Amino acid sequence: MKQKLIFLWHVLIFNIIKPLPNSSDYFNRYFQLPTQNLSDHNSHYKRIVKFGKEQSGWAGVLLANIALMFFCLPICFSADLVIHSVYLLSIKISINVILVLIMLGKFDMLRFRDNQSFLKLFYLFSCLVSSSYWTLTCLFLAAFENIVL
Repeated sequence: MKQKLIFLWHVLIFNIIKPLPNSSDYFNRYFQLPTQNLSDHNSHYKRIVKFGKEQSGWAGVLLANIALMFFCLPICFSADLVIHSVYLLSIKISINVILVLIMLGKFDMLRFRDNQSFLKLFYLFSCLVSSSYWTLTCLFLAAFENIVL
């Protein structure tokens, strides 16, 4: 139980410091698997989920996803409420730009090392153009990261 709580704590801290320059040192220190069966193409999200699975099985996968979505889902839900209730176009555009930046950072979409990044970018762009709900977009991108465990 203590190991799972420590893992959860490290994921929450990584969520906060991910935009900072030294976050890769923190990531490498706390989320390296001994077998290292992961490629460099995997996003941080996918690597943390795989680390959770290796350490604690499917409970670790569930904990990793909850911790990784802990800040993102409430922000997306709040943004959906604001976007679909406000009529000012400038507010809608500002919120959409902020959420696109959050999604780009959260799901490592700007790492153009494989086709998955392009697929995620295409999905994000199509959701932006179609005025999709950000909560669903976030959940679908998280599900996409969990497909190949």
